Amino acid sequence: MGGQPRHWFRHDEGSGRAFCAGGDVVGLRQLINEGKLDESKDFFRTLYSFIYVLGTYLKPHVAILDGVTMGGGGGVSIPGTFRVATDRTVFATPEVHIGFHPDAAASFYLSHLTGHVGEYLALTGEKLNGVDMLALGLATHYSMSEHLDLVDERLAKLVTDDPSVIDSSLAQYGDLVYPDKTSIVHRLAVIDKCFSHETVEEIVDALVSDGSTFYFHDMLILLDFF
Repeated sequence: MGGQPRHWFRHDEGSGRAFCAGGDVVGLRQLINEGKLDESKDFFRTLYSFIYVLGTYLKPHVAILDGVTMGGGGGVSIPGTFRVATDRTVFATPEVHIGFHPDAAASFYLSHLTGHVGEYLALTGEKLNGVDMLALGLATHYSMSEHLDLVDERLAKLVTDDPSVIDSSLAQYGDLVYPDKTSIVHRLAVIDKCFSHETVEEIVDALVSDGSTFYFHDMLILLDFF
């Protein structure tokens, strides 16, 4: 973001197949092992402050989620104005599997999803592809990875920060996609029914009572109750 201000910002730097996938955990562990607790606190203070600025910033923000988008990757993209998922996108909150709460703004944006799918994703850490992200509202647009050069070229030519113009520009090079038969959207009714309870114990009991063999066994494994 250095240099002269632009009308839109793009965060799509990564390494290999990843947009961002929790590299901060390794760094934090090293700092803690070295006794650098103040630096660890500074890391979280900086991260959360940046995410807040991103989520409240007046200029539109365009995030290209072309790869693994987990943990901090979701934090620096989903609170923004526009999120472009691709056929390479994989989203999750894997931090819940090490006993941490959904981090990097996930507790905010997951709680704003329809029904109780946010609770489901927060408790299980299930992975979503780009199509599912679009269907749930975590992404605003979808484009095949091979078309991103066209998206980038189009955005670079814009001379306005009008969200409607950016929206139509992203849609111009977007791809029409539909959830497949394994998509989470086909399980929302049961998710809403079972994950509407106040405690994990009640959720597990509801899953067992529902008896949906299509997927509840996997849910219980993810919740570590088998």
